[in-house]
Amino acid sequence: MRPLLVVGGRELAARLRDGTAVLIALVAPILLATMFGFALGGDDDPPLKATIGVVDYDGGEFPASVQREALNTEELRGVLTFTAYPDEAAARAALDAEQAGAAIVFPEGFSKSVGDGRGGEVTVLESNDSPLAGVIARSMVDRISALVEARTLAVRASLRAGVAPEEVKVFVETNGAEGPSLALSSDPVSGGAVDLAVYYGSGMAVMFAFFVVGSSARSLLTERQNGTLARMRAAPIPAWTAVAGKGGVGFLLAVISMVATWQTSELIFGSSWGAPLGVLALILAHVFAATMIIMLVASGAKTDAQADGYTLGVAFVFAFLGGSLVPVYNLPDFLQSVSLATPNGWVSAGLTELASGSGLGAIVTPVAVVVGIGLVAGTLATLRFRKGLFA
Repeated sequence: MRPLLVVGGRELAARLRDGTAVLIALVAPILLATMFGFALGGDDDPPLKATIGVVDYDGGEFPASVQREALNTEELRGVLTFTAYPDEAAARAALDAEQAGAAIVFPEGFSKSVGDGRGGEVTVLESNDSPLAGVIARSMVDRISALVEARTLAVRASLRAGVAPEEVKVFVETNGAEGPSLALSSDPVSGGAVDLAVYYGSGMAVMFAFFVVGSSARSLLTERQNGTLARMRAAPIPAWTAVAGKGGVGFLLAVISMVATWQTSELIFGSSWGAPLGVLALILAHVFAATMIIMLVASGAKTDAQADGYTLGVAFVFAFLGGSLVPVYNLPDFLQSVSLATPNGWVSAGLTELASGSGLGAIVTPVAVVVGIGLVAGTLATLRFRKGLFA
């Protein structure tokens, strides 16, 4: 234990002396998290808002009822605003001027067509500058389509059952054929339940954990190049002492980094990341996984510069795929599945659940998976280090 503490103490002193610990573990993640928070959230208003234009060529009850139901949906309350436009050209102009993020166009005779069981189609116009509005508009149209299909099927079934055509409308409405109610997708971020100051703050903390641990991995390769590891091998201490000592310092600094970013984010923006015990469990699990992954990557590097490159690549790829830089719901479907192969994706999912009010039970699976990723990476790193670290 004494040699381990000596190696760890020497590594920590070196990191503090050259300033990398303070810069990478504290200044950079806190600064970036704060910048994202001020830019995208962090006030008392709903963190996300969307304006959707409505072009009502129909003039019937259906478009109005759709808007009423959407505005009464709890997860959209305070987030969604509808603006009426006289025609499609005016709606497109509003999208170009960023006055609306999306628009729904109801064609003439839509309500009558649906009521008669003949179905109907609506058009969605979207702007790349407001992805949230597009998500809500598409979700609404999906529910409208389901409702229309249910109504159409009910009308046709009623006619085939012998209900008189003039009585079909009343019969269908009496027996219920409304289909599913309107609701935004269940993603708490896309629905505005999680402040983006929290989402991106935690994303920066998760991403920089890799960089913090990477500095220790780089130091390990530097020691090998300088011949220090070879001299340590000749000493009467276990061969793993150097790896464990430097890895332990990286783990400690990464935990401090994530906790500091977490507390700073809550202090500045007043938005909770969720139950403290749950957040701490996810932090410890992620730092463990990040430490093992970076040590695995470093075990295949030949120089400290190469280790830096590997760390940079792993950190940014995992950050992108795992939702630390881009919300997962904005990624294509296949990439959303890939995100669950990264610790970032599971930690992001767990923190999102906590921030949206879920209890500790919601993070059991994320914590277990992230720890499992760390154990696999750690086992592989140990095998590779035993083969080549002192070569």
